[in-house]
Amino acid sequence: MSLLLLARSGSEVRALADELTERHSVRCFPAAIDVTDAAAIDRVILHVEQHLGPVDLLVNNAGTIESSERPFADADTDEMWRVVETNLRGPMLLTRALLPAMIARGRGHVVNITSLARAAAKTGTYTGYAVSKRALSIFTESIAPSLAGTGVVVVDVLPGLVKTPMTEAMPIWADVTDWDSAAATATLVVDIARGNYDAQAGTIIDATHPS
Repeated sequence: MSLLLLARSGSEVRALADELTERHSVRCFPAAIDVTDAAAIDRVILHVEQHLGPVDLLVNNAGTIESSERPFADADTDEMWRVVETNLRGPMLLTRALLPAMIARGRGHVVNITSLARAAAKTGTYTGYAVSKRALSIFTESIAPSLAGTGVVVVDVLPGLVKTPMTEAMPIWADVTDWDSAAATATLVVDIARGNYDAQAGTIIDATHPS
């Protein structure tokens, strides 16, 4: 597959595109956008479809979390809402932008990277993150029935506790040394793209215990 890579940081996403192109000889189109901006999403999809063709696989992996562990009563409501917008509005906008064409072609996959939000459950904090990720799973469940028989599949993937700059910055995971494998999640996404999980549309797949 050719790749459309979206991120807020232009320099990082361009560097990743160059690395993937060199390593795998795959065409990459990097774009620095805010996934909560509907107009920006429409523009970049139109542009990439002209250069790379139709989008058959959407992986909603953009995610953020509150900057500190604070209970809801002490949290910054604006910050929480920015988290919800990135983690929920972003996937909803991208899915809405791409789904009609997938349905018309009779094929396509939408993968929502969700979470058990274990940090929120353990600390009673990160409310925006917990709410957004739970809502993302409900979003998957809510659109799956309407896709029955269309050839388009939507699934949730739980990556477990993966070592990223975000998780490393969270005090609750400071002592963790046994991280879950990011490669397991990547393998699942590839399997989904190949149609290996089509019968499980709308269900949750745990990348830490793949079946």
